Amino acid sequence: MSSHRQPHISTDSFFHPSTASDPSLSPTTIYMISGNPGLIGYYHSFLSILTEKLNPPTAQQTPKTPPFQIYGHSLGGFELTKTPASKPKYYDLEEQICFVQQKLEDFLADVSGSSEQTQPPTNSLVPASRPKVILIGHSVGSYIAMEILRRHRERSMNGTTSSSVDFDIIGGVMLFPTVVDIAKSPSGQKLTLAVVVGVLVRILTALIPGGLLRALIRFYMGSPQDNMVDTTAAFLESDYGVQQALHMAADEMRTITSDRWSDDVWGMSAVKDPVTRLFFYFGRNDHWVAERTRDEVIELRGRTDGGPKMIVCEEGLPHAFVLKNSEAVAKKVADMVLDIVSD
Repeated sequence: MSSHRQPHISTDSFFHPSTASDPSLSPTTIYMISGNPGLIGYYHSFLSILTEKLNPPTAQQTPKTPPFQIYGHSLGGFELTKTPASKPKYYDLEEQICFVQQKLEDFLADVSGSSEQTQPPTNSLVPASRPKVILIGHSVGSYIAMEILRRHRERSMNGTTSSSVDFDIIGGVMLFPTVVDIAKSPSGQKLTLAVVVGVLVRILTALIPGGLLRALIRFYMGSPQDNMVDTTAAFLESDYGVQQALHMAADEMRTITSDRWSDDVWGMSAVKDPVTRLFFYFGRNDHWVAERTRDEVIELRGRTDGGPKMIVCEEGLPHAFVLKNSEAVAKKVADMVLDIVSD
């Protein structure tokens, strides 16, 4: 039986199936796309809390309770359980988009096979429902999500989809999104320094014993949860993790520039096809999103009725919310997801 069909939390992936009391209900898939570094381990707590908020215990479920299944996987080049090749493969942003798109399609094909018994028979007058997907992107994961949405719409309209499963992307939740002009952000302007620091960290990691490394990580990160320490240590100790993060970051600076998406991708167009409902949750003083960039995106894309809903955090939540603020963000995301499926 495929691992996708059983709940699991592993180093490189997360999956929790629907707990709907009615097995004939097709669950909406929530797919998590991480930021850089692209380790899904950083999101385990967030996704676990989100699961609890979206999938109440069976006794509390009502006919109106929508079923959800939640899945996420580390980005390409960040997989800690994969045996490294003799020659490392570093993924740029375009390759990450293709990697995530393939993971999503493979997952949907896999889980749809496990639920064939709940689908109407071939000769039934009741049409089989197309799987519904909501993308959650964090940081550069938001850019990846927008590109997947664009390509999915183009392939669907042109009838050129190569996926073995036809599905609809009905919504997207973009958290602290770096979708435009990332190089103008405070951290984007300091990327050269980040490269130097990354090299030094890799050298020091090779020299420091594992126990001391974890103690230093715990101190630097302000006493985070144990899984955050373990994920960070595994990332730093991996053969190519730091280099992959820096390689991808450099490509982000070159690629994430001007707004490249049409109105229909932003959910602002009166097209015949279903328009994806989008939520953008921006931080204040986000070191990866310049204040001016954020305000310009909101002014251009967030002032249209029926367009994407854009929210600016007034609670001081940080860009790296997964370290200590998973509970607060998971609650907000759950409300956004329920809003998306309420129509």
